[in-house]
Amino acid sequence: MKKIINKEILPNGVVVLTMNNPEVNNNITWKAAEDLFLEIKSSRESGSNIFILASALSDHWFEHAWLEDILAIYEGRETTAPGVSWFYLMRELTHPDIITIASINGRASGGGAEIGWACDLRIAEEGVKFCQPEVDLNLTTGLGGTSRVARLIGPTKAAELVFLGNEFSAEEMLDLKAINRLVKKGDSLKSSKDLADELSKKPKDALVLLKKILNDSLELPLSEALRSEQDLFQSIVNSDGATKKMRDVQDMYFKGIKPKDIIY
Repeated sequence: MKKIINKEILPNGVVVLTMNNPEVNNNITWKAAEDLFLEIKSSRESGSNIFILASALSDHWFEHAWLEDILAIYEGRETTAPGVSWFYLMRELTHPDIITIASINGRASGGGAEIGWACDLRIAEEGVKFCQPEVDLNLTTGLGGTSRVARLIGPTKAAELVFLGNEFSAEEMLDLKAINRLVKKGDSLKSSKDLADELSKKPKDALVLLKKILNDSLELPLSEALRSEQDLFQSIVNSDGATKKMRDVQDMYFKGIKPKDIIY
């Protein structure tokens, strides 16, 4: 069987997962969702914590869910993989132990776009289009195409995206703060690798807790999120890594080095 997801481990430990399924224009088959989930899970369990999701196709990043798999469920036929793989994949993308970067070099639509919304960071190339076309299939979004997007761009623009099913440009999405960086055509993977390299130098235990705090801030009432944030701070503040780093920095203050001149 043709390999859909190609994995590359960079020297800094960053894992690059590249979708290459030109026969279906990178539509997300259930098999693709399963392969992506399994690759992330196995790498995470082996200690990897920074992931880049990329596409080998220049005009498609991750496109909508493969309709033949959806239809197969209701027409009594076999799907390319268990449908539950989608939920496992979303669980992995939002797992607190990892940071994910969507390296978006082509159109992102439907379930494919929802994978991008579930990532922590998004880098998109000029001219890329985003679309949630479910309404025109007499469907709704099912994996965050409304819920996550509304938290990213607000309910007014999210309503326009999902009610009309129209495409939004990467430029518009940057203005709406749905993506982190807009880069020139062909530069998304390099920019994603540069960002991943920066992240790979940060303390892993701090990143884990910060992602947990960020997720809680979106899901919990403010009072509960603040309580959780303080609890997580207390869980790390007296760790060897934190106390040593704080002592090193404080000693530099005592030597007269200004905060802006300290290289962390």
